[in-house]
Amino acid sequence: MTSARVSGFSALRRLNMTLLLCFDSLMQTRSVTATAHALNKSQPAISRELAQLRELLADPLFVVIKKRLVPTERAIRLHNNIHEPLCTLEQALSHDDAFNPLLLTGAINIGAAAHIELLLAAPLTLLLRAAAPNLTVRFQPVHGDFVPDDLDSSRMDIAIGLFQPPPKRFRHETLFDDERVCVVSSQHPLASRNRLTLHDLPKMKWLAFSHMYGAETNFDRALRNLHQEMHFSVYVSNFGLAPTFLMESDYATTMPRRIANKYQKYFPLRQIILPKELRKARMVMVWSIQKDQSKLNRWIRDAVVKVISSEHVEALPVTTHG
Repeated sequence: MTSARVSGFSALRRLNMTLLLCFDSLMQTRSVTATAHALNKSQPAISRELAQLRELLADPLFVVIKKRLVPTERAIRLHNNIHEPLCTLEQALSHDDAFNPLLLTGAINIGAAAHIELLLAAPLTLLLRAAAPNLTVRFQPVHGDFVPDDLDSSRMDIAIGLFQPPPKRFRHETLFDDERVCVVSSQHPLASRNRLTLHDLPKMKWLAFSHMYGAETNFDRALRNLHQEMHFSVYVSNFGLAPTFLMESDYATTMPRRIANKYQKYFPLRQIILPKELRKARMVMVWSIQKDQSKLNRWIRDAVVKVISSEHVEALPVTTHG
């Protein structure tokens, strides 16, 4: 009875594989031009296929905002349901060729918060290019939380940072748990202190990264019910400026301890323990569900975990979440 009911495939018979592949590519590139190039077709051909899809599905599927295709809710739901089956079908029909990094060309795109880029950029680049010498490794800044569209559209292969739990359509992996510390110049008036109390926070001058300006932070959320605050009075555009700024002022900032340890190799800085409410720092790697089975994406993720577990960064347990 079930097979007889399913065998009609009335919705599928209105479409064809060509239209589904066009839609899947448009969802990843968000560009008619890029999809035409990827599928080796003309732009008018892609536009015609998109028009067919819009008519068959009775939905615009994409709207144009600032010259980019932005998917509708229907398009996002549809893509979440069809991309993985398309990948499974492609894998079933393809020869099981071994993945060979030596043959890789072009660029991989890694979204990285300022802290993790400082920690990973050099060792990860050396590891990836040792296996794939013709590959370009491109780090892109992630300000605060990652932008879902960056991963949905393949502008980034992975994103790494101190993120909130991501939407269910993404996969994520906890790379390591750390603790935030206060960092000051060795000449700072509080440099001899071992720890700060909640009452110390409003008395100090705090430095932050520019993306935090005007946004609610983890510190705001942690302090909201404690009737305390941290007053950030200066915001720098690049957190790489922080050590120099601290050395030339009586400001303080916060960062994961591992980052502070690395800075202290090169700058005369001091770490001070923060109140327990502000210490938690969890570094997370995120990628789209569409890339979950990609051999290239898996290779990048494995390389990140290898660097995290190596001598460059002290090893901690890694937990995977669906």
